[in-house]
Amino acid sequence: MIEVRAEVGPPGPYRLPRPSADGLLRARDGVLFRFVRSDGHDVLLRAARLRDGRVVLGARATPRPEEQARTAAAGAERARAAADGALGRWRFALGVDVDLAPFVQAHKDDPLIGPSIRARPWMRPARRLSVFEALICAVCEQLIAYEDAVRIERRLIARHGVVRAPDVATHPRLRDAPDAVELADGTVPAHLEACGLSPKRATALHRAAREIARGRIDTSDGCDPDRVLLRLGRLPEIGTWTLSLVASQALGRDDRPPSGDLNLRKALGRILTGDPRARVPEHEVDAWLSRYAPWGALAAVHVMATRGEALPGRGAGTVPVVPAPVARRHATQAGLPVGGRRSVDDPSRVGVARPRTVLVEEPGTPGPGTPPVRVGAPTAAA
Repeated sequence: MIEVRAEVGPPGPYRLPRPSADGLLRARDGVLFRFVRSDGHDVLLRAARLRDGRVVLGARATPRPEEQARTAAAGAERARAAADGALGRWRFALGVDVDLAPFVQAHKDDPLIGPSIRARPWMRPARRLSVFEALICAVCEQLIAYEDAVRIERRLIARHGVVRAPDVATHPRLRDAPDAVELADGTVPAHLEACGLSPKRATALHRAAREIARGRIDTSDGCDPDRVLLRLGRLPEIGTWTLSLVASQALGRDDRPPSGDLNLRKALGRILTGDPRARVPEHEVDAWLSRYAPWGALAAVHVMATRGEALPGRGAGTVPVVPAPVARRHATQAGLPVGGRRSVDDPSRVGVARPRTVLVEEPGTPGPGTPPVRVGAPTAAA
């Protein structure tokens, strides 16, 4: 058994992540625990934050039964290499080396996400230890309620993952998610269907496992992130939302926000209109988050954590308006009265409630049969 440790001083605002809903990341008495298999060894990962802000990380590698027959010297060397590799992945998953200070400094006064950044400057997207682990979770969460997705993930991990019994009574029971080789060689799509996945998603996940296990998609340390996303994107049922989660959670790409995320679209619509049922189209979410490049994924997390009523003023001077893709005009621009109410161009009204829709005819239309133009949405000048 070989154990390596490291003390890290995070360069920016930082807090350890919370235990994960899928049961892979667990906590006990202020210490985070995670179990992972690395190069034929079972590695116990731990992390704790000290009072001075430093984070202590540890990786304890134990050879698996097939590795114990090697000589003591070779076994110790391989165990240290496995522990070092797992510790590097652990540092990535915890984000202890990520400096959020530039993002916080650039957008702490932003009218949309500034309040959330000032209240929670350490918040960032969750990270995973491997590309395939992030892919499993993303596929399970496609187009279903989060609670249902978590049940599928836990069931899949329990049936096809590996369990590690605690060394001492104070340690929790841990599990590791199945890797690509195990799913490719030890299961068929029907096994994944039995966990709750739809037939198409079960087939897609199994095919992705085969591609990674055979080396046709390189997800090893030091792989090309763009190439990984390109190859994954060619598989069926792997869309832009799934790729954005893999990019941010497993490849550290904070410039790939999940613009199609339903919760993100709802949150932005609620903030901009005041209507809890409003949803912003995906292309408009992209336009909004482009303001925060290259930290779109970080901005998306803060948007989903922002409550509309917490925004000061809730006006155009507070929340900027993104131009709509289709040309629209306001009733005041067409010379029509607005019934004594303030215009939606009034800074105090944008983002408070949906603007009153007025139907007018464009000047110069050929006749009364011309379809009316829907106006009332904010324009580029708003």
